[in-house]
Amino acid sequence: MVTIEILKHSEINEEELVQLTLEAQQQLDEPLRCGKNEEEVRKFVTGAKTVEFYYVLAREHEKLLGWAGLYALSESMVYLDPWHPLVLPGDHFDEVFQLLVKESIHHTKKIGRNRLEVFLMELTDDIRSNYDRVGPLYEAAGMRKGNEWTQMVMNPTSSNLIDPEFPEGFSLKKITDVDNEEIWPTYNETFLASGDRRYLNQTEAQRRESFDDFFDRSKKIEENASLLLYSGNKVVGFMKINIYDIGGFVNGVGIHPDFRKRGLAKKLMTASIVRAGQNGMSNLVLEVDIENKQAIALYEKLGFKHVRGSISHVWTA
Repeated sequence: MVTIEILKHSEINEEELVQLTLEAQQQLDEPLRCGKNEEEVRKFVTGAKTVEFYYVLAREHEKLLGWAGLYALSESMVYLDPWHPLVLPGDHFDEVFQLLVKESIHHTKKIGRNRLEVFLMELTDDIRSNYDRVGPLYEAAGMRKGNEWTQMVMNPTSSNLIDPEFPEGFSLKKITDVDNEEIWPTYNETFLASGDRRYLNQTEAQRRESFDDFFDRSKKIEENASLLLYSGNKVVGFMKINIYDIGGFVNGVGIHPDFRKRGLAKKLMTASIVRAGQNGMSNLVLEVDIENKQAIALYEKLGFKHVRGSISHVWTA
């Protein structure tokens, strides 16, 4: 009989989790793994958790068969670590995988959250079979397929884009010079009107929680290239670039619905990309819903190229 444990960081057997992770992730193509070697896996398993984190463990006769990492990002949302649960190979794989997902949903309810989501990232056509195997298991366990995104990249330092001129009455400000409360109404109205499937699927509280996370001022951003577009005294557009080890990541871009179809999105993004390039940023990444053809066409014109994708699965109360 398979039993479940839910532990906090101080309660885990570090060595046991590291060894299971090393063995279980061999079933995944290398880009999808927690680490390439024992040192990297150990850092992933036991590294500092900056949010409320839980380890969901499945055992049979004291033998660890699999585990899932859960982190409570906000007051209403919980996330599974990418490509979790991790389960040892064998005839029990499907059963244990689904059990760990179901227990993760149960624990999400228990701690008072109403949304559980997992992002299956780094997908390319040649390793899509990894998703084909586990996608049906998430669904069978209660996490429906959410959305699918394409990840696009460009090198601002080699771009031929020229800093644009804006129509009379429009101006730019750095995001760092403006309070989040001034940005939020435009951000919310922009995404409500954009047809963004994930945004529309969230509750009002979850939308604000996501915004607060994306615009968290403690996170490092490209200050000169993270811009707000104003019409008079009103924020009508935004583009924010966070700084990570990979380079820059566009963590929010949009134009208020009342100001669309004027070429402002292209001008705002161009201004941001030019500034990022001037500051030496050689890798800029963004993700976009595969059904947002209009946005994809714009990003391609600006020099972004498709490299990989991601798929989400979600449970909501």
